[in-house]
Amino acid sequence: FLQLLRQGSGPRSFACMKRSRGADTSMSDDSLVLVTADNKSGFKNVTYDLQSRRYELRVQVGGKRKHLGAFKTAREAAVVYARTAEGKADAAAQLRPTGADAAAHAVRAAEREGLLLIPADRKDSTTGYKNVTHNVEQSGVRKYKLQMQKKGKRLSCGLFGTAEEAALAYARTPEGRADAERLRRPAPVPRTAAAIEAVQQAEREGLTLVLSANATGYKNVTVDQRKSKCQLQVRAAGRQQTIGLFDSPEEAALAYARTPQGRADAEQQQRRSAATSQPSSRPPSLPASLP
Repeated sequence: FLQLLRQGSGPRSFACMKRSRGADTSMSDDSLVLVTADNKSGFKNVTYDLQSRRYELRVQVGGKRKHLGAFKTAREAAVVYARTAEGKADAAAQLRPTGADAAAHAVRAAEREGLLLIPADRKDSTTGYKNVTHNVEQSGVRKYKLQMQKKGKRLSCGLFGTAEEAALAYARTPEGRADAERLRRPAPVPRTAAAIEAVQQAEREGLTLVLSANATGYKNVTVDQRKSKCQLQVRAAGRQQTIGLFDSPEEAALAYARTPQGRADAEQQQRRSAATSQPSSRPPSLPASLP
């Protein structure tokens, strides 16, 4: 019986299981874990049949409900189920940490893998992690949803028990790794006197220059090759508007930092920096002499 059970779940083995009511159900395997459930028997897939006065074991295999046998006790049926591939998978899920333990486990896993849990870039995020939302109306214990934008569509990438588990799943994707690389990228170092003055002026005004992974290193700042200037553009009323042309990226970034949108982006950047222990957006050091 056990040999057939280990070999697979084909029709012949299931037929044999049905006939084997006196099968060996002793727990000689120390690694065996019984899968519990919130039902009358106390075990998953185990029900009591009033007519036969035995505990029936039925599992879903290949879209069909299969009968694996009838047993004197619920525990005997649970032992048989625990030895199946489905039972072992359920046991692994049952042993998986939940709640605060699961969150801590996800954080440690990210550290071991050298990954970064990407903080949310929106002020209204309820989870604190990018692309992770909390759906309180979701049934079951998995209420944290991971969604990603792919080919212009918002796709659901899974449900998780904690925000950290969902954030870890995102951190393992190419998009998550790219976000981590951008967050870890150091701030650009100003190269001209005007650029240095712009950085110092931002400090005096208590402003933060908003970083980006683009060629200039600052959000909404691009290089106008024709005019050899740095251009600041922002989106307002559904349109991209040019704010001005500047001699350096830092001067354009300072102009953006003074806008309400720039201040909001700076607050988000500071929250991300605190969450990821990244260095300040301010250049770590100014050049001793200009080129």
